[in-house]
Amino acid sequence: MGSPEIPSLLQEIQQEVQVLKQGDEQSRQALLDSARALVSALESPAERVARISFHEPTLSTAIRICIDMKLFESLVADNGTPKTTEQLAKLTGSDPKLLERFLKHLATGGIVRETGTDQFAPNEISKVFATPTGQGVFTNCFDGITTISSRFPEFMKNTQYTNPKNKDKSAFKFSHNTDKHYFEWCFSPGNEYQAEAFHNHMKFKTLSKKWFECVPVDDLFADFKSSDPDGVLMVDVGGDTGYDALNFHKAYPNLPGRLVVQDLPASIAKLDKEAIKPVEAMPHDFFTPQPVKNAKAFYLKMVLHDWPDASCREILSNLRPALVPGYTKILINEIVVPDMDADWFSTSVDMLMMLFHSAEERREKDWRTLIESVEGLKVVKIWECGGAPEKLIEVELA
Repeated sequence: MGSPEIPSLLQEIQQEVQVLKQGDEQSRQALLDSARALVSALESPAERVARISFHEPTLSTAIRICIDMKLFESLVADNGTPKTTEQLAKLTGSDPKLLERFLKHLATGGIVRETGTDQFAPNEISKVFATPTGQGVFTNCFDGITTISSRFPEFMKNTQYTNPKNKDKSAFKFSHNTDKHYFEWCFSPGNEYQAEAFHNHMKFKTLSKKWFECVPVDDLFADFKSSDPDGVLMVDVGGDTGYDALNFHKAYPNLPGRLVVQDLPASIAKLDKEAIKPVEAMPHDFFTPQPVKNAKAFYLKMVLHDWPDASCREILSNLRPALVPGYTKILINEIVVPDMDADWFSTSVDMLMMLFHSAEERREKDWRTLIESVEGLKVVKIWECGGAPEKLIEVELA
C-alpha cells in the first residue's frame, strides 16, 4: 500500500515542473527535493534498509576500483561511443568477467548506461568520474571514510559518545593509528596519491553558484584604495591551489589590486605559478600572524569547518591585527546549516568533518558565537548565495 503522501507529492511535482521552466536554480532544487521525497514515500522500509546495507556501500567500492582501472576514461574515449565489455576489458587491461560484474552494478546506480547485452556507454555522471576533480573528490572521501568508519563505533564507545571537538584526539588519528593530524598525514612523503586527490577534491567542492556570482562584489570592494600600486584586494587564506582566487579574477578581471593565495610552504612549492597568474602565491601557516597588512579582504573558503572552535579562534585571532578598522573585511565562505530542514549536503559534510577533524559544520547562531568570541570581531552580514548551502559571512572589526 502506498504512502498517503504520494498524491500530494505528485501534485507538488507537477506544479514545480511548471515553475522549473523559468530556469532558476532554486526551482530546480525544489523539484529535486520533491522527487527525492516521492522516492522515499514509494520505497518500503525494508527496501530502504537493504539499499543502505547492500547497494550504496558496494556501489561506492565498485566506483573506487573502476577509477583505478581507468574505466571511466575508457568509457568516454571515442566521444563516448558504446563499447562491449570485451572492448573495455582490453582498454583497461582487466578480466572481462570481473568488468562485466562491475559495469552491471554501476548501471543499477545510474553511473553508466547499459546500451545492450554486455554493452555500455557513459552518461553525465561517468563523464565526471573521468575527470581529475571527480576522481579526486571520490577517492579522497572514500579512502578516508572506509578506514575511519570501520573503527568509528569503537572510537565513539571509547569516548563515551561525547561530541568530538579535540583535534588531537580525532577519529582519523584513532582509526589510522597515527599521531599526525589529517593534513600532516595527507602531505607526508609516501602519500602523494592522497595529496593529489585532496587537491582535486578542493577544486570540486563548490556544487552551486560561487559567492561572487551572487553577492554585490562591487559594493563589497567599493572603497578599495586603488591608488596604491601594491595594494592587495584580497588574500585567499588557506587557498590550496589558488583556484578560488583565479576564478574570482576571471569573473572580475577589471577590479584593481593584487590577489594573493596563501597555503603551507609544501603546497605553495608545488603550485604552477604561471598557470594561476595574476594571482600571487605566498607560503603561510594561518596558525601564525598574518604577514599581509592593509588588504581590503581576507577570504577563507571552507577553512574553518576543518577545525574545532579553539583552533578557529586562533586562526581568526592571527588575522585580526592585519585588519584596518572600517576598511578590511574577512569573507568566510562556509556552509551555514539551517535550523530546520537541513539539506543532505550540509549534514553529510558535517559528518565528514566529525570523522576527519573532530570539527563540524555550523548553524548561524554557532557562527555568530564563534566569530564574536574573538575579541574585536563582529559579523556584519550573512549573504545568501543563490540558495546554496554555502553562504558568505562578512566580518569586520567591531
